[in-house]
Amino acid sequence: MTDQPTDRSLAGARVAVLVESQYIPGELRQLQEGFAAYGAEVDLVSRLWGQPSLHFYSTVEPAGEDDVPPIEWIEVSIDVDDVRPSDYDAVVAVANYPTVRMRYLEAPESTEAAAEAVRQVPAVRFMRDAMRDRRVVKAAPCHALWLLTPCPDVLAGRRVTCNGVLIADVLNAGAVYTPPPAGAPAAEQVVVDDDLVTSTSWHATAKLIDTVRDLVVDRRRSGVPERSGRGRGGRAGRADRGGEPDSVVARAFDLGAEHAEPARREGGTGHRRGKVLTVLSEWGYWGEELVGPLDELDRAGYAVDFCTPNGRRPNAIPVSMDADFFDPPLQRPVTSPEMAARVREMDDPSTEQGARLENPISLAGWFPQRPPFAHPQFVRLLEEYRRDLGEAERRAVDEYDAVLLVGGSGPIVDMVNNQRVHDLILAFHKAGKPIAAECYGVACLAFARDMNQRRSILEGKHVTGHCLEYDYQDGTHFVEARGRFLDFNMGPPPYPLEFMLRDATAPGGAYHGNFGSPVSVIVDYPFVTGRSTGDSVLTGRKLVEVLDEGLRRWGW
Repeated sequence: MTDQPTDRSLAGARVAVLVESQYIPGELRQLQEGFAAYGAEVDLVSRLWGQPSLHFYSTVEPAGEDDVPPIEWIEVSIDVDDVRPSDYDAVVAVANYPTVRMRYLEAPESTEAAAEAVRQVPAVRFMRDAMRDRRVVKAAPCHALWLLTPCPDVLAGRRVTCNGVLIADVLNAGAVYTPPPAGAPAAEQVVVDDDLVTSTSWHATAKLIDTVRDLVVDRRRSGVPERSGRGRGGRAGRADRGGEPDSVVARAFDLGAEHAEPARREGGTGHRRGKVLTVLSEWGYWGEELVGPLDELDRAGYAVDFCTPNGRRPNAIPVSMDADFFDPPLQRPVTSPEMAARVREMDDPSTEQGARLENPISLAGWFPQRPPFAHPQFVRLLEEYRRDLGEAERRAVDEYDAVLLVGGSGPIVDMVNNQRVHDLILAFHKAGKPIAAECYGVACLAFARDMNQRRSILEGKHVTGHCLEYDYQDGTHFVEARGRFLDFNMGPPPYPLEFMLRDATAPGGAYHGNFGSPVSVIVDYPFVTGRSTGDSVLTGRKLVEVLDEGLRRWGW
């Protein structure tokens, strides 16, 4: 007597398996036995053409001339027209060519009627209805997406994988094809997009079964509602992803850092007053331009979270923690011994302060990437981008009271022309929340523009930033994410920030370099801008005054 399985997590659940001739016996057995082992009732469903039951034969795939396996037969007595997707917790269409056979129809009499005729084929209609009900988990391995490619209204924008022969079909239907990672074994090639599970072949059946099980269990626990009344059967939006179990997300190879939610991390003094998001380059920030504002925010009781473009630890530019460094344009040292010590402490992950920069939030894992205009699926990808962007924006402005962009040479590499940084800035701008930037971090503001209007958000505003007189003629260096000082010397910065800001603020606004003045900080709400290193502490102080005292204009 064999041991009974201990995992009966699908007890009481029902699973429909759509099948026709040329099914793969090994796959079908796994589906029937695997779901039954978890306690589910499994129904074989097909188009019976008015018969009480039909027999379907298996595919024959000989491994060699002398190895021809026998044909197997199954009997199916449930017609797809006699059941509804809502009768089931999960619907699985088998791999191989059964889905092609289930799409069979007589040739339509007119071109105008052809597409709708295909969508009204019983098995296609069944899967289309299933896609409109988020409570039902759908699985389409290998070739099975052929049942959904006639229905771009439910497939467009969905992340899927499939057998290679279907790639053009799913792209033409507006889906987002997700290739398997290089070297990934076939048994692991499963993609999850909310309530839709796809795989590249039947070899991933075991993983597909477990993935479907986890999704069904989670939906039963969380009470995921149906999607009645939604034009798209696929997703109501990324906010619906809340029902997806972590175990499934971790297993789905298409859901990596790019689609992970930002973690909540408390700053050094705790969340007593509010919270400020601080964005740093992974290619070198100027030490005082972080430490100066951070000390002011800590002193005022604000929690601070740190964010970098890809979630790697930021590092201070070495000369910014060297009190003996002689600044070429100013012809004097710019870092005091006390500040140099503070920056070294911040740059050292073994210290309490330095540990705060470990594991920063990944902006790439938080905000979506806007698709390139030339992408063949631009319209569908743009729709998905806008949905994801809306959720990312809401999280940013709901959680944080202000954003701070730290300067240095690093932002030139990975912040100034980073569309995700632009979208983050625009989220705070639309919400009317403070945006602070220092030195070359101010350049991000000049390029943060709505993709439709393309007008500068600095138009009519007053700002400061690195003035022409302070620009290096030589010696613009960068720091790798591992903290190694690169030998690459860019020479002067690749653009004069002053000219960019003069153009971006016109008409009606102005750039204020305040050359010759010890400090230059401008507040023109919602912007708080600092010129360079020596303005860092005052930039932080004015940001606090904006948050605490309602300061709206200062410094011009």
